[in-house]
Amino acid sequence: NEIAAQSLGMNTDELVGKCFYDFFPISFSETRKNAVNEVVRTGKPVQIEVENENRIYSIHSYPVYDSRGSVVQVGVISSDITEKLVMEAQLQQTQKREAIGIMAGGIAHDFNNILGIILRNAELGIDDIPEWNPARLNLKEIKNATLRAKDVVRQLLIFSRKVEHIRKPIKIHPIFKESIKLIRASIPSTIDIRSNIPDHSGTIKAHPTQIHQVIINLCTNASQSMEEKGGILEINLNEIERDEIKSAGYNTLSANRYVQLTVSDSGSGIESAIMDKIFDPYYTTKDVGKGTGLGLAVVHGIVKNHDGVITIKSEPERGTTVDVLFPIIDEEPAVEKAVSADLQTGNEKILFIDDEELLVEMACQTLEQLGYHVVTFTNPVKALDLFRSDPTQFDLIITDMTMPRMTGRDLVKEVLSVHPDIPIILCTGFSEQINEERAKEIGVREYLEKPFERHELANAVRKVIDGK
Repeated sequence: NEIAAQSLGMNTDELVGKCFYDFFPISFSETRKNAVNEVVRTGKPVQIEVENENRIYSIHSYPVYDSRGSVVQVGVISSDITEKLVMEAQLQQTQKREAIGIMAGGIAHDFNNILGIILRNAELGIDDIPEWNPARLNLKEIKNATLRAKDVVRQLLIFSRKVEHIRKPIKIHPIFKESIKLIRASIPSTIDIRSNIPDHSGTIKAHPTQIHQVIINLCTNASQSMEEKGGILEINLNEIERDEIKSAGYNTLSANRYVQLTVSDSGSGIESAIMDKIFDPYYTTKDVGKGTGLGLAVVHGIVKNHDGVITIKSEPERGTTVDVLFPIIDEEPAVEKAVSADLQTGNEKILFIDDEELLVEMACQTLEQLGYHVVTFTNPVKALDLFRSDPTQFDLIITDMTMPRMTGRDLVKEVLSVHPDIPIILCTGFSEQINEERAKEIGVREYLEKPFERHELANAVRKVIDGK
C-alpha cells in the first residue's frame, strides 16, 4: 500500500508483483520469511517484533484460506512501533521513579530518626572519652558514617523528586580529593588508585553532597568490577574548551568550558547488549547483596539536573571509562563563614516535643549540657495543654513535625494563636507536608532536618532566642 511504499522510499508500481523479502536486509527478511512459513505450516497467525535501521516493527502474519480451508495466501501487516515503545519505556521510568519516591518517603522519616539516635549517642560518647583513647576515633567514624547515611537518604529523595536540591557555586576538586580518601579506605588493596586532581578547578553550580555522591558511586562501581582479579582505578579531573567538546562529539552542550571527570577501570567491562539499561533504576548485574541498581540511576539524575552529560565506553574484559561533564560558570564561590568550635550556651527554658522517646531523652541531655532548662513531651496535645496554662513560661519551643494526635504544623498554629511572639524551631525527618519555605510561612523561626549535629541545634537555639 501507499504507506509501505513511502517507508521503503519507492512507489507502489515498483512494489506490485515482487517479493517483499527483496526489499530488506537478509536478517530482517529471514525473520519475516520464517514467520510466513510458520503461518503456512500451522494455519495460525504469528506476531513478531523486528528491528531494521534503528526502527522497531510489529509484524502480524495471518493465513488466508480458500473455500476448502487450505492456506492459499499469507497476509502481512507491519506497523512501526518505535515511538510507542519509547513512550512505554519513558512511562516505565516514570513509574519506577514514583515507586522509589513512595519507598523513600515512607522510610525517610523513621530512618532519619534512627540516624538521629545514633548521631546523638556518638556525640555524647565522644564527650566522655579522652583524646588518647582509640574508641574516640571509632565514635567519630560512626558520626561521619551517620552523616553520610543522611546524605544518601536525601539523594534518594532528590532522585525521586520528593525534595528539591539547592545548587550554589562551588569548586569541586576539594570534594574529589576528600572522596578519594574515603574510597581508598573502603576498597581492596589489590586495586591501585591513580588520581590526577589539580589544586584548582573551574567553578560549577552544584550541590556539594550530590557531587560527592557521583564520584563515590562511579568509583564503587569501578572497584566492584575488579574485586576478583584486582586492577587499576584511574580518576582524572581537567577542564575542556568548547572546541574540544565539539570534537569529542558533545554537540548538544552549549557552555564554553566544562569540568571533565573521568573514571576508568581495568575491570570486567559491560556487555553491549545491556549498555542501554545501565541507567535504569533497579537494574543491576551484581550478585544479591552487592548492589541495589540505584547507583548509576542516581548519578545520571544528578548529572542531568546539573546541566551536564555522562557517557560510558566499555568492552567486556577490557574495562570501562566514564566521562562526566559539568558546565563551568563565571561566578566565584561565596566565602564560607568560619564556624566557631565552641558550642553556644544559654539558660533559657525550652519546651521540647517529639514522639520518639529516645530522641527526647538525648535532646534533653544535650540541651541541659548547654545550660538550658528543658521540659519534654512525647505527646503534643499534653504539651499544648501545659503551654496554654501559662504561655509566658517558655522562651522557646522545639517540635517534631510528624507525630500522632497532632502534627508539628498544627501545633505551631495553636501555639502562635496564643503567643504570637514565641520563637519556634521545627524539626523533621521527612514530611511531604512541610519544607523550610512553608515552615517560615506559618511562623517557624528555624527549620532543622534530622539527623542534625549538636552544634546545629546549639546555633539554631541561640539564633532564634536572640532574634538574629
